[in-house]
Amino acid sequence: MDRKLRQLFNLRRDQDDPDIIDAEIRAGSEPVGANLWVLFFAILIASVGLNVNSTAVIIGAMLISPLMGPIIAVGYGAAVQDVSLIRHGMRALGLFTAISLVTSTLYFTLSPLDQPGSELLARTTPTLWDVLIAAFGGAAGMVAATRKDVSNVLPGVAIATALMPPLCTAGFGVAHARWDMFGGAFYLFVINSVFIAAATLAISKLLKLPLRGNVTPEARMRHRVFITVGIGAVLLPSVWLGYRFVHQEVFAQGVLRVAKQLRDDPALDVVAYQSDNAARTLHLVLLNARGEQKVREVATALLRNEGLSNVTLSLRHAGDAPVDVGALRNQFAQDFEGERIKTLRQADERVRALETKLAEFVAAPQRSALPDAAQLRDEVSAQFPSIRSLTLAYGTRSEGGVERSDEATVVVVDGTPRLSAHQRAALRRWLQVRLEKPSVDVLEQIRK
Repeated sequence: MDRKLRQLFNLRRDQDDPDIIDAEIRAGSEPVGANLWVLFFAILIASVGLNVNSTAVIIGAMLISPLMGPIIAVGYGAAVQDVSLIRHGMRALGLFTAISLVTSTLYFTLSPLDQPGSELLARTTPTLWDVLIAAFGGAAGMVAATRKDVSNVLPGVAIATALMPPLCTAGFGVAHARWDMFGGAFYLFVINSVFIAAATLAISKLLKLPLRGNVTPEARMRHRVFITVGIGAVLLPSVWLGYRFVHQEVFAQGVLRVAKQLRDDPALDVVAYQSDNAARTLHLVLLNARGEQKVREVATALLRNEGLSNVTLSLRHAGDAPVDVGALRNQFAQDFEGERIKTLRQADERVRALETKLAEFVAAPQRSALPDAAQLRDEVSAQFPSIRSLTLAYGTRSEGGVERSDEATVVVVDGTPRLSAHQRAALRRWLQVRLEKPSVDVLEQIRK
């Protein structure tokens, strides 16, 4: 069983030739020619996407970005102990980063849209999860880069690791002197770069790629110390930020559950609530002051059950203190949003169905008024026994290549012998009266 599992997860089974892997990694890290042009255009695309808050555009920019090349080269160079490749990759990454920052800064300086959207703000608070994404993405990218066949993993890695958006966000911070955004975004880029390189190093070691450099044991130890210190220096702040994020999210969700329970209890008269996560305070607006003590007791018990006994309660009375009408309106809308949207969608579907039926009726308002063709055939045959079959058609009359607005009714008859001109005229007049149509065309089917 163990042997089968080892064979199943054997990475070296479809591994490419080490020389080919080495050549492709070196080529992907070259900061010249097409790579620089692709980087320039990718930065502009990503900046536009972030500026207009378009996720699809941002994804497109990440797919064509060449930023992964130098980072993989650094990790691979560290694994095979090729100091020159490490230096080359670092120089290329530095050049790519500088070009990206300058390009994005110029764009956001010239852009009339100067307010950061959700896509920009999402790249300003790196956490431990960004570390994990970068590490797993880098590992997947290196595995894909060492395969014989071209893999479809690399586009997904480019999207997951998200190297381009943080650099563009940093450019936005520089352009608008938002140094908090610059710091957070650039730190996210550093996290992604470091842990992609670390994952590349680990996978290269796992694949036992041959050494390309001649490094002394003392230098190898220095490299290990440097890598360990660098990873630790990047990792520790993100762990702290991740801890704070989780702590705040747990607090916010717990307070929200308590506030909803208080508001939904008709005996407590809580009409609105608002939480201040930074100050760890729950603000409640009461309809009157009579139930204040009861609200405090119930709220304290609920908060204790959520493990939030250190939350401060702030009570106001709707009659004694100003109430944020906008907040109340937003809260009310959020509470009933689901049901309201459901109702609107059902109504919209009904309207669409009715519009479809109305369009069909307007397009052919007189079609339903036509009699059954079989019944009409029997009536016509009683007067003209030679007619064996009859076809009743309804459509729009077109003359001279120009479609007219008037409608036409056509009756095609088939019989032997054929009708005389007098009979055809008599049949047409009778059909006008029978069908209540001012215009009826009578045609005879020609048989060869």
